[in-house]
Amino acid sequence: MQQVNVPMRHDPAPSRVKYKLHRLWLTPFYRALIRTGLPIAFILIGAFAYLRDPAVQQKLVMSFNNARTTIEQRPEFMIQQMHIQGVPESFDKLVRDTLNVNLPISSFHLDLEAMKARVDNIDAVETANLLIGSKGILEVGVIMRVPVLVWRSDEGLILLDANGQKSGQLVSRLQRTDLPLITGAGVQDHSKQALEIFKKLSPISGRVRGLMRVGERRWDVVLDRNQVLKLPEDQPMAALGRILALHRAQDILNRDITVVDVRDGRKPILRLSEPALDGLKKLRVVASEEGN
Repeated sequence: MQQVNVPMRHDPAPSRVKYKLHRLWLTPFYRALIRTGLPIAFILIGAFAYLRDPAVQQKLVMSFNNARTTIEQRPEFMIQQMHIQGVPESFDKLVRDTLNVNLPISSFHLDLEAMKARVDNIDAVETANLLIGSKGILEVGVIMRVPVLVWRSDEGLILLDANGQKSGQLVSRLQRTDLPLITGAGVQDHSKQALEIFKKLSPISGRVRGLMRVGERRWDVVLDRNQVLKLPEDQPMAALGRILALHRAQDILNRDITVVDVRDGRKPILRLSEPALDGLKKLRVVASEEGN
């Protein structure tokens, strides 16, 4: 009997491995990983290996710096001039020296906040504003403190504004004879009260030499002819009003009196000058002799 070779049929079912790979390929995550992730990873690995070369790094840094310098030094970004407004001519140089800007300079190299802080730290400056204007001009606007008092301190003659802030310094009192004089420790915290006292003294302003802060608690008014008005710690304005009323009624400040002390509050205490005391003693002697 003749044997017939029957060909084996091909099994259409895939193998187990092929089946699993096909299932993975149908997963979106793995498909994105193969199509996108692996190429990017190879590119990054190549770029990292390339950038690890010191020569390449130096070249990239130089290229970046050159590009930045080219942009910073474009004409529209260069500051050619500086205009300072709101200051007297004598103060202009001090502001420029404080800012210490070498022109021309790129606006990218200016720290306007730090520059403003430096100008604000000047005693005579209340506030400053800086901005970069058109045509390469740095605009500096300054608001100066207005001095209203001269303070004779351990540091010398200091100008104070109405809030007691320092606004400058004098070499000589003759430079600002138009401003009233105060002296003593702790006057900066009581500058407004000092101004009120000077205003109250306006009827005798020609005789007022200044105010002295005593013990950081109260004021003495110093007049010409070495007269002193001692004011209390509490309600000094009311006490000063009583002195001025007494002067209008009895002209006491034009008499031989060296001290008018109203610290008691109940009645003023008057201290006579030495000649007045000697005259009073002589009158008492004469009166006693006539009585005998």
